[in-house]
Amino acid sequence: MAGSMITSLKGIDYPMTCNYRIFGLNIASRLPLPSPALPNLQPDDADVVITYGSTPASLAAPVINGVRYQAAPDEFLLKVDKVASFYVHSGSRITIMPENGAGEDDILVFLMGSAFGALLHQRNILVLHGSAIAVNGQSIAFCGPSGIGKSTLAAALQQRNYPFLADDLCAISISTGRPVIIPGFPRLKLWADTLKKLDKCCDKLKSVRWAGELEKYFLPVDSYQHAPLPLQAVFILESSNKDTLAVTQLPGNEKIDPLIEHTYRRRFLHGLGGKKDHFKQCAAVAANVDVHRVVRPDKGFRLNELVDLLAEHFPL
Repeated sequence: MAGSMITSLKGIDYPMTCNYRIFGLNIASRLPLPSPALPNLQPDDADVVITYGSTPASLAAPVINGVRYQAAPDEFLLKVDKVASFYVHSGSRITIMPENGAGEDDILVFLMGSAFGALLHQRNILVLHGSAIAVNGQSIAFCGPSGIGKSTLAAALQQRNYPFLADDLCAISISTGRPVIIPGFPRLKLWADTLKKLDKCCDKLKSVRWAGELEKYFLPVDSYQHAPLPLQAVFILESSNKDTLAVTQLPGNEKIDPLIEHTYRRRFLHGLGGKKDHFKQCAAVAANVDVHRVVRPDKGFRLNELVDLLAEHFPL
């Protein structure tokens, strides 16, 4: 396991709470997070508290039971073997009960993913499964299935001086009418072969177990957008057996379904009770932003060529 080891809940002098600003929320956390700390934030000002403690064995009245999780209105329980249990409730608190010997970085993988995804759903924030960058004062999101290259694109564009906004969880607020992307964790999660394509050495990066014995690496970003930005376009990534790259703008009646399909952990919403609001949120995004379908060959990523093609569709 990577990172500091946690042996048990008892007899451990956990670090003092640190304060952060992530997803537009003031967060007080016992677990160090990969984001600049805010020394002047008062604990009473926290929107979200992350702490170590005991988690329930199961929810009292789960609406849905998944392989590793249970969900009910305002409650979410995630259990990851050999890592930790995470109890998320009321959109304001995450309690972590680590397994013996679990590493902090392995806990972070699931905290930064499913646990925060459930918390944002509880707060009625639309979360797309994607990455995002800033372009000329606006934001661009890349969505698609796991392994399609969302994080790789964000990393490549960041190398071309497009500020980074989010990876994996792309949080969108619609409270002001125009959808805006809220900055997430300033860190990418990439495979070793992807880092090689980007001329990044993984020797000094923190590694985390992913999909069994395979390893991903946490890559800090160099240029990070700290403030929310209006969402200008969403690019839906797909692959095909054709040896061509293509970008097609979708008409209005075809924009909403891809947004629904590529919502982060959409199945959580069945138990959390947010399906009705979720449809309205996706409809609001579809009504206000451009949605493009991007098709790339399933063999050979052709990263630089794809980045050049996408840049032709960015706002001036």
